[in-house]
Amino acid sequence: MPAYRFRLCTPDHHPHGMERRDLPDLRAALIAGHGLARALLRRRADRAPLRGSLDIEDERDQPVARILLADLARQLS
Repeated sequence: MPAYRFRLCTPDHHPHGMERRDLPDLRAALIAGHGLARALLRRRADRAPLRGSLDIEDERDQPVARILLADLARQLS
């Protein structure tokens, strides 16, 4: 099963390692990534909006998808 890494990238250009999961495919990684991003946004709801993206990388550390946090925040509001 492929491994995917979820990395929070903020405007300060410092990626923040998050977690690595073994998932069957990219679709499952996108679903998991959206769940992680929603949880991050909810935890920070009472503070300044979280800016940046949640990047999904494959097991070779190559980017395969990006979830823009501002877009997701608009969908949740």
